Order: sequence, then structure tokens, then C-alpha cells
Amino acid sequence: MVDVVLGSEGQVTQVSLKSSTGYDDLDSTALAAARKVQCTPQGQGRALAGTHVLLPVTFHLH
Repeated sequence: MVDVVLGSEGQVTQVSLKSSTGYDDLDSTALAAARKVQCTPQGQGRALAGTHVLLPVTFHLH
């Protein structure tokens, strides 16, 4: 689980790990993926700055 903080334009300004997979490589990959997220507000005039979003990340290993 990754906590993502959004800026005013929906860009990611901060990410932090809320729960670990137990593997550093997978945790780093989850954080890197979360940094690439871009959000858009629903409705006009709705500010996103400072919004926290909990992003679940699931890995399927083959």
C-alpha cells in the first residue's frame, strides 16, 4: 500500500510506503510506479493540492 500526495494539478508530490511487501525490490518498484500517477479532479474548481490517496499495489510473480 502506497500513500500518494497530490499537487494542485493532480501531479504526485510525495509518495511513502504504508505497508511493505517484505521485499525491498518490490517496495521500490511500487514507489516508482506511484510516482508516475497523474490524477484529474472530477468537477470544475475542485482542488487536489494536498490530497492523500492510498494506492494498493499488487504484484503477480510468474
